[in-house]
Formats: sequence, structure tokens, C-alpha cells
Amino acid sequence: MHITTRFPLRALLGRMLIASATIAVAALPMAGHAAAPKGFNERNATVNGTRIHYMIGGSGPAVVLLHGYAETSHMWVPLMPLLAQQHTVIVPDLRGAGDSSKPESGYDKKNLALDVHEIVRQLKIDKIQVVGHDIGLMVAYAYAAQYPSETSKVVLMDAFLPGVGNWKDVWLLRDLWHFHFRGPTAEALVKGRERIYFEHFW
Repeated sequence: MHITTRFPLRALLGRMLIASATIAVAALPMAGHAAAPKGFNERNATVNGTRIHYMIGGSGPAVVLLHGYAETSHMWVPLMPLLAQQHTVIVPDLRGAGDSSKPESGYDKKNLALDVHEIVRQLKIDKIQVVGHDIGLMVAYAYAAQYPSETSKVVLMDAFLPGVGNWKDVWLLRDLWHFHFRGPTAEALVKGRERIYFEHFW
């Protein structure tokens, strides 16, 4: 596995950040979704004792996109067709989210990574690039740590990595402001005023 600070799809990074911010404000529900983008198929895989829903499309080297907290695979919809021009794009709903099963247990990052790995093995793919946003970052890291010979690149975005730096100080903050982005209150605060909100950042 080669780890680098350069992202080969750099042109898409800005779009990823905008998509992440948009999803945080819109706060997609944990279940239900719109249709898959054109050129993508929706599938279900029984892996690691549970059913995982995922979308797949495109052709070329495989890239797996992992969503964050209070999100689903559909947070990646704006990027999926672009990535599919040169990649096989695999986008699961992690265990407990979207249209995947919601079992009582198995939510540690190592086990979530195993869910993803079993999908990749079922697809007979030998090596992937894995992109993790928010909690998906932790799953992506666990995937690369457990399956280094099957991981060509790792992209970690928009969260801290437990065990690195002062992550406990961040985790124990009383004012975890980003958790208020989810739910009807957040939507009501920006409804009809989205431009004002986004111009604050950009």
C-alpha cells in the first residue's frame, strides 16, 4: 500500500467538500433515498452476518466511497458519475444506515471495514482505493490497516482519527457544534436562506 498526501483526483476534491457541506445542512435521513444516478445499479449483499445495500457503476480501478455520521451512500451522488468515468465506483450504506440492515451490534470500525471487505471480495476485486468521510474515515483507516495488500490508496476527510494527536481532547469537547447540523431545527434555520449560510464559508 502506498500512502501519499497527494490525491490523484484532486480536481474532484473541491466538489467533495461542497457535497459534504451540503449534506451536513440538508441532513439526509438515516433511511430511505432517491434513485441511484444514471449508470449505477443498486444491490444488496449478505456479508458478515448482515445485509448491506450498495450502489455500483463505472469501470476501471475500484474506488470505495464511505459516508459519515447521519448520512448515507447518497451523500456521494454528485461525485459518482464523475468518478465512474475512470473508475468502478462502489458506494455502500454502512451497517445501520440507509437501506442496509440495522442489527443490534457490530458497529466497531474494524467490523464495519469487514462488511466492506466482504462486498469487495464478492465482487472479485483484488485492490481498491478507499475514500472515507467523517465516521467513514475511521472505517477506511480500519480497512487499510487490516487489508494493506488490497488497498492501493486511502483518502481520509473531515474527521479526526482516534489514537492520533490530541483526538481525546476533541472528542470530549462539550460544544460539538457539528451535531446540531442534523435534524429539523438545522433545516428550519437555513430554509430559504441557504445562500447566506454558504456564503459565510465560501
